[in-house]
Amino acid sequence: MQYGSVRAFLERHSKLVITAHETPDADALGAEFAMLRALLKLGKSSFICNADPAPENLSFVEPLHRPLVLSSEQQLPADIAEHALLILDVNDVHNLGSVGRLVLPRVREHFIIDHHDSDNETDLSAPNHIEQGASSTCEILYLLFQDMGVPLDLSMAQALFMGIVFDTGSFIYPKTTALTFRIAHELVALGVSPNQVYSNLYESHSLSSLVLMSHVLSSLSLHCGGRVAIQSMPRRLLEKSQARYEEADQFINIPLRSKEVRVSIFFKQNAEGLWRCSLRSKGPIDVAQIARSYGGGGHRTAAGFKCTRPTAAIQAEILEGLEKKYFS
Repeated sequence: MQYGSVRAFLERHSKLVITAHETPDADALGAEFAMLRALLKLGKSSFICNADPAPENLSFVEPLHRPLVLSSEQQLPADIAEHALLILDVNDVHNLGSVGRLVLPRVREHFIIDHHDSDNETDLSAPNHIEQGASSTCEILYLLFQDMGVPLDLSMAQALFMGIVFDTGSFIYPKTTALTFRIAHELVALGVSPNQVYSNLYESHSLSSLVLMSHVLSSLSLHCGGRVAIQSMPRRLLEKSQARYEEADQFINIPLRSKEVRVSIFFKQNAEGLWRCSLRSKGPIDVAQIARSYGGGGHRTAAGFKCTRPTAAIQAEILEGLEKKYFS
């Protein structure tokens, strides 16, 4: 894989803003933190700017580099027009939230590095480096840094390993390859502790999250002859349990533990009232195609979107489509 377009973009700019998709996950944040340190090593002036805060359990990576959470243009530096925008882990600029509204129109240019599937040519009209076969954006960055001769330090290695672990589902999702394992091997050889990363990702939630999980599981319903599971989390459950929104991220995977369930659907509402739908699947079922039809995206077996219409109507449409295409 050639990285000439990425290198040319970075060479053109001395000041960069690094961002990722709304509600950034471990791959997005790991990629941002690793890229920030790489740019500092290259003598670039850079900062991370996101639309939403990072989940608390991911703060163990680069705690001194807290991303700017953008809510108003007053937070931007006076020389923002001299910056370029580097967009990681998303190929649709409409999924940048406040960064898309306040930063994108003000910078000199932008560039996308991502690994998600897309059938929307408009998203990819900007300069970009897309590797749809890569397990994660962090995997792409590891290879990019190698190509550029940027040495990895332990904090960069830890950030990249975190992103790879998360986006491969701990090395089990379909895009996990021999290359993914080779990269993981190299990162561990640099001093990364897999146990520490896993513990922070999956074993550092609050007791309140267990209460929240019990409420969400009680909402579970089965459809299409038990092959589709649906869960729902209205924000009143967050208030009732006192758990954090991001602590529900892994709940969607629970129904897939059943041999019979092929698709898991999770509607969740944040504290501000916004509903999102997460989708997971096993086998040949393409949930990314479903997500894209609602303005979202992702991978064939893991995708999601923001709900702009009542969730009951969306649920009915998704079930009808799944029944016709896969379960008729």
